[in-house]
Amino acid sequence: MAFYTHPCPHRKHMNSVYVALAVVAALFALCPQVEGAPFPPPQFRNCRSLDGCCPPVNRKPPVPFQLPTNLPWRTRRAAQLVDAAYIAKYHRAYGLMRALPNSDPRSLYAQARMHCAYCGGAFYFPNSAYPLEIHDGWFFFPWHRMFLYFHERILASLIGDPTFTLPFWNWDNQSPIAPLGNLVPRYMSEAYWNRRPNPLYNRNRNRCALPPFLIDLNSGVGCVRMSSARSILTENNRLMYTQMVSGATTPSLFHGSTYRFRWMGGMGGGTLEGAPHGTVHIFTGNPYAKNPYDDMGNLNVAALDPLFYAHHANIDRLWEVWKGMGGRRRDLTDPDYLRSQFIFYDENKRLVSVSVRQVLSLRNLRYGYQRVANPWMNPRAFGMGVMSSDDMDMSGASMEAAKCSSLQYSDVSALVKASPLLENSGNVLSIEPLTFRVRRLDPTGSWQEILVIENIAIDWTQTAKINAFLFHPSASGSSIDCMEFFSTFAHIPEAHHRKKKGYTRSWKLGLTEKLVQLGLSQVSHAVITLVQVGSDQQIKFGSARILLED
Repeated sequence: MAFYTHPCPHRKHMNSVYVALAVVAALFALCPQVEGAPFPPPQFRNCRSLDGCCPPVNRKPPVPFQLPTNLPWRTRRAAQLVDAAYIAKYHRAYGLMRALPNSDPRSLYAQARMHCAYCGGAFYFPNSAYPLEIHDGWFFFPWHRMFLYFHERILASLIGDPTFTLPFWNWDNQSPIAPLGNLVPRYMSEAYWNRRPNPLYNRNRNRCALPPFLIDLNSGVGCVRMSSARSILTENNRLMYTQMVSGATTPSLFHGSTYRFRWMGGMGGGTLEGAPHGTVHIFTGNPYAKNPYDDMGNLNVAALDPLFYAHHANIDRLWEVWKGMGGRRRDLTDPDYLRSQFIFYDENKRLVSVSVRQVLSLRNLRYGYQRVANPWMNPRAFGMGVMSSDDMDMSGASMEAAKCSSLQYSDVSALVKASPLLENSGNVLSIEPLTFRVRRLDPTGSWQEILVIENIAIDWTQTAKINAFLFHPSASGSSIDCMEFFSTFAHIPEAHHRKKKGYTRSWKLGLTEKLVQLGLSQVSHAVITLVQVGSDQQIKFGSARILLED
């Protein structure tokens, strides 16, 4: 993977982009290179949290993870397609987990503390100024895969069934044909099941996220019934297509920012992590809780809800779906990424250290996913729920929604001239949309052009969501069904945590495929409109620039 922006910050902008591309290797050689390193496994005894996030301490050193060659092959099934026998087993497993004392590292409470510690800045390392952060960066997918793997093995051990698996909550499937994937199954949402307390129930959930209401992957505002859901289903499909297909054409777009040992973490997540991962978290949390959006909608307590694990099983599945789409979509190969390690408690209450390299293959972990339709993969099937992944024709992916802007090609130059460049700092997005232009680097399409909006600063204890549009200056919060929609930024609040003073985040947006779909691949500048959705924060950010990825 190769990147190109202005390789030495002190150099003036090149007059010719093509000359710059020709000499990029030489310029990189002149610039100082940043030395990185993989993360060593954190030590639980070094956990520092003011919110009780630290998991139980085990003084014994962690043992290295061994691939589970003796485990039977297991298949995680869609939550809406499981049978009564599985539901009974699922309830029994969580009932036993809830019955464990909080001091037991296998308890649901301790499992939630584990997630809180890794995402709440509780793990520090000697000679490093920054705590570990597994969100908003390239560890998001592998860390959660590890976490779910050990959580699942604990549940299987508690019921004495090595074949037990978590289900995946299939909220991305917008098919209107029952059983519906895009709602919380009743066996997870009812306080009582078969006249007994339901261990999957959590009282801190948004009533609009419970049956018979559907999940809104975009704004998360209001209750949506199937009888009035056609527009929501289409918008959900559009969001999935954007975040998984057109806007996630490269590993860096999908996985998020590079994160090495001794670096500040949480600098920018990938497409799927922001939305729908983040929006589902927020939508299912209780907006009227003492801390709004508890439990699922606040990272420090999200894993107290059993729904968290079914949600992340679907995220894990979608990682596999993304890799199977072809093109540049592949796992990261950076040695620091592959060699980084994390520690977890296994089903025997032992500490185990696992490297990222060890969890990239599901075959090695001895589990897979039930094959289900993914209608969002092809725009021709939006709202119909009839396409399977085997039927997906990526060559037909250009058949998107209609353009919403009345802009004609002859008007493009005038819009470019009328749209300002961003200042290096002091830019603010509030309730009014913000439109600006940015100069392109490679209109030939030989490289993937990626827009980077830098130094985003918000109130990190509150929700925030921004939709981005290309050449659609009149876009609004309800314009997600427009062809011009090309990315979204979403933040899950951290009610009990405060970011370091001056902390900011970046946002990467893929431009190349969307410009081709709009018939604007040859324009000299891209015109972007940002619209805040479902919040009214004063969102500050710095400059916007384009970099190139091979």
